[in-house]
Amino acid sequence: MRIATLVVVALMATVVAVSAQTPYIAVYFDQYLTQETTVCPGVGVIGTWYVAAKNFNAFLMGAEFAIQYPPAVIWMADLNKPAVSVGNTPTGISMGFPLPVNGFFPVLLCTPQVFWNCDACVDPYLNNAVTVVANPSTGFLGVTDYPQYNAIPCVGLTAYVCATVPAEETSWGQVKALYGE
Repeated sequence: MRIATLVVVALMATVVAVSAQTPYIAVYFDQYLTQETTVCPGVGVIGTWYVAAKNFNAFLMGAEFAIQYPPAVIWMADLNKPAVSVGNTPTGISMGFPLPVNGFFPVLLCTPQVFWNCDACVDPYLNNAVTVVANPSTGFLGVTDYPQYNAIPCVGLTAYVCATVPAEETSWGQVKALYGE
């Protein structure tokens, strides 16, 4: 019984470790790369977003992706991107770094600048998704590593403008029943 318990615990730890290391590219609304939701700041406000690659555990030489922008904003420009970049984030961008970048830590890929079209979180601006997708020109979403120059695919995350959290009425008895005794 004790060996079986140890095996189950070891397997659970392995699953958690593997899933925690999924590489991804995401859009953030703060420079610290922590906020994946935001609210409408007002019509005519110019905002800066941050696109980062995380969990690659390799040195990176390039990246490829696109961003689907919501109706709450108009894309203006991609700032702070590598000098060797082809395309832009709405139509697909491919970028190369002049020197290998440490992908063991978050890597800032670019900072899109947007023009806000909304001033309140009401329809049609509720749950406006900002989705990182594959570059339509190549069909690839991911990075290139160094020194092998292998293409490493990744997951594109979705951030939200005016995110709502669905809720339903419940009682304390129903909440306690979720946890059993």
